[in-house]
Amino acid sequence: MTTRRRFAGKRLPLTLAFGVLVAAAIGAACNGFFVDPTLTSLTINPTTPSVELQTSVTLQAFGVYSDGTSSYLTSGVSWSSSDPTIATVTGAGSAKLTGLQIGTATISAGSQSVTSTATATVFINVSSLSINPTSQSLAALNATTPLPYVVTAVTANGTIDISSSAVLTAYLNGTVSTDVQCTYDTANPTGGSGGAGLYCFGDDSEAGGTYQLIATYTGTTLTATAKLIVP
Repeated sequence: MTTRRRFAGKRLPLTLAFGVLVAAAIGAACNGFFVDPTLTSLTINPTTPSVELQTSVTLQAFGVYSDGTSSYLTSGVSWSSSDPTIATVTGAGSAKLTGLQIGTATISAGSQSVTSTATATVFINVSSLSINPTSQSLAALNATTPLPYVVTAVTANGTIDISSSAVLTAYLNGTVSTDVQCTYDTANPTGGSGGAGLYCFGDDSEAGGTYQLIATYTGTTLTATAKLIVP
């Protein structure tokens, strides 16, 4: 009887020890079997972001993982802009996109060696457009004597020079002129002191008459007009 009691008393510690060993083995196996999912793709939301000049909007990085799950990333995201003079982007999860100058910039987001890009557009809400000067004359319009123009826009943030982003088209008798072209030049095409600006070029064969210059800006139906008189 005494021997049986002693044996029964030893069974409980042995059983507990065996259970601990089994649990440890299962835990080790699980650690090798269950691994954290990895990020497989990344998308910037919105996919084509736009921001008004001198304002900010929020960008988010949406990730898809190797186990099929997906979610917005709240940390661990690196953001960058291809042109910080046009738009800046800051944040580690969601990001703040700020428009500094009219134009476009490529926004990049990266996490766990996965990257994604989107083209951000900085725009303005235009209430009116104007061209200065409103009328110019030249006896011969050619590439060596281009005429400068400035296109401005009235916005909620004041008057802004949009010569670099406006489209200025020359018409003669209601038809688009093939002899006169108006383009933005990053330097004074005559080599003078005028600097970057919107210039109208032509050739020696352009027809005489009054050319109507019409300025437009992307995203609005507003226009502005001016005259170019060629005797």
